[in-house]
Amino acid sequence: MSKQKSKTLPTAPFRVGDKVRVKHGFMDVDYSDMPLGGWAGTVTEVQGDDTFTVRWSKQTMGSIHPVFLQRCEIDGLDAEVYVLTGNDLEPDTGGPLDIEQPKNISTKPLSPRDQDDRIRMVFGLTSNDTLPDVDDETLEAYHEFLSKNLVFPFTAEHGGEYGHPERVKVVGLGDPDEEPMIADDYGIICEARLEGQIMNVPLGELDDAKGKPNRQMVDDYCYWFHNWS
Repeated sequence: MSKQKSKTLPTAPFRVGDKVRVKHGFMDVDYSDMPLGGWAGTVTEVQGDDTFTVRWSKQTMGSIHPVFLQRCEIDGLDAEVYVLTGNDLEPDTGGPLDIEQPKNISTKPLSPRDQDDRIRMVFGLTSNDTLPDVDDETLEAYHEFLSKNLVFPFTAEHGGEYGHPERVKVVGLGDPDEEPMIADDYGIICEARLEGQIMNVPLGELDDAKGKPNRQMVDDYCYWFHNWS
């Protein structure tokens, strides 16, 4: 009876801890206009025979095009790690980095159906930009946009977060010839009427604004103000 030869199992070309670089010509699978050629890092995980998780080096992270980082932040992706196959990698033998940079960055059109995109439109941003933080400058820009586009007067609910909601009539955002009413911690202040009295109310505390386009614009502002403060 002849003895069968044992089969030799394939060996992964890289192991955890190996220094590797991405071969030139490889394009990001999510952003087809972003080349990853020359990116260098360390293998942190081996999956099967030919799938590798690579954590990019500090030098690589400092050389990545900022649009790539912005897109990762927008889409909730970790820009510091990437999963590749052995065919996409080569050993890192040292020497200076030779990182490919994008030649033509495509910008996806903004969609009026997307809340984040509508807020980008307020600030004149593109789909590659992250939403700005709330500060005096951005609040003034938002105030200018709302002053031109909200239709006054309109009714809205106020006080819901305090447990006693009541409907108020919003009559304006202050005198357009004066400085916009913006308060620390409260954002844009609007003028509202309740039982014949005029009072100042934070726009970020309003809910269920009536009428188009008021409802959507107030909701968008509240979403931005409470999440990017």
